[in-house]
Amino acid sequence: MLSLKQAALFFIQLLNTSSVFAEISIAFHWDVSVSRGDLIQLTCNISNNNTTMIQWAKDRYYFSHSYSSNKSSSNFSSNSLRIDPKVPSTFHISNAQHDDAGLYTCIVTESKGLNSITWNVTLFENQKEISLLLYITLTLPPAFGLILCCTALAVCLCR
Repeated sequence: MLSLKQAALFFIQLLNTSSVFAEISIAFHWDVSVSRGDLIQLTCNISNNNTTMIQWAKDRYYFSHSYSSNKSSSNFSSNSLRIDPKVPSTFHISNAQHDDAGLYTCIVTESKGLNSITWNVTLFENQKEISLLLYITLTLPPAFGLILCCTALAVCLCR
């Protein structure tokens, strides 16, 4: 059983806790389409004055940076995915590949609540690569056939 003083202290702590997260969280969603091999930079717009923590997540991977303790933790293993602990609000993807497509979420914890931004990153093939591949596919077999016919004609004429 709580004494009157303990109940009053508990009530005051509850009031303080509820006022910390009294603001409604804001969520944004962006769609990003890039070519394979491009550099992608996702920036989580935050206010450095009130931010206590920033977290990035994609699938089962995460990055977390606490401003109060100035410590970061991460399980990103790819060299192409990079977050600089000095600027944790920016996520870099170099040489984007199909595995890099998906949902990236930035969650910012501030003194007044949570804000989140989600990017849906989609990759498409570079049109130059497709046209070059199509050109090679359409010209190589006829060229090979022409060389084969000329070689057969040369062999027949020499005999």
